[in-house]
Amino acid sequence: MEVTNELRALYGVAVKSWRIFLSYRVWFISDVMLGFFFVGQALLIGIGLTGERNSPALQQLTGYSDYVTFAVLGFMVLGFGLTFLSGFVWSVVDELYAGTLEYSFAAPIRRLTFFMGSVLTRIFLSLIYMAIYIPLFVVIFDISFNFFNFIKALPVLLVGTVGMIGMGMAAAGIVLYLKDPGPFITILEMLVFALSGAMYPISILPKGLQIMAKILPYAPTSEAVRKVVAYGYEKAVGEISYLIVLSLLYALLGYLGYKWSEKQAKTVGLKSY
Repeated sequence: MEVTNELRALYGVAVKSWRIFLSYRVWFISDVMLGFFFVGQALLIGIGLTGERNSPALQQLTGYSDYVTFAVLGFMVLGFGLTFLSGFVWSVVDELYAGTLEYSFAAPIRRLTFFMGSVLTRIFLSLIYMAIYIPLFVVIFDISFNFFNFIKALPVLLVGTVGMIGMGMAAAGIVLYLKDPGPFITILEMLVFALSGAMYPISILPKGLQIMAKILPYAPTSEAVRKVVAYGYEKAVGEISYLIVLSLLYALLGYLGYKWSEKQAKTVGLKSY
């Protein structure tokens, strides 16, 4: 009975998030266009820096000579990963702005159910975007994309997802403290994008930034996925092993950190606007 109630609550939150999304139809268009701008920018950067799409230096660093293919894989991992960060954080922020956070948290459902209801809508949208992007990227940008190799790498992406969920929970906990979470979210998303390795290999970054990128779950996930797509699982054992440890650590710390943050926030009262 308890499981049934949680599933009903999960469905209810997901439907609510979906209806809110449909009330702003321009969001879908802007989200789809963002992907094309990202890949188009990657194409121009690759040609502008090397004079051509294929780079021997990139091949030596990453195993990919085509910069556009390299960037597309990074974009897909980053876009999917941000689903969880933005889903957890904005589920709190939206309730704060609406002044309904106290009521939502007082509902007899698990907190993870509340968050995952919002995230499910974003995951569904991410899958729609990928279904649109992959065939169009192949046709428009002429990328050498092996779809079956990407399917083989999906388990690796799911391992990285565990760490991204943990980071999302930790970030949602921080938001509970802040009177105006907007700047924090903007800075966090910019930091994640800069250190995600989506546009460039993190090995070209200064040592300190490389360490920061390795600590976040996004760049290690991108590296592991790219290596599996290019070489297979046998050559990616090191990257996958590190990603498993990092994801489990983020899941544990994210859960404990969020629970502690919510307890502290309840002590002084949950903020609303």
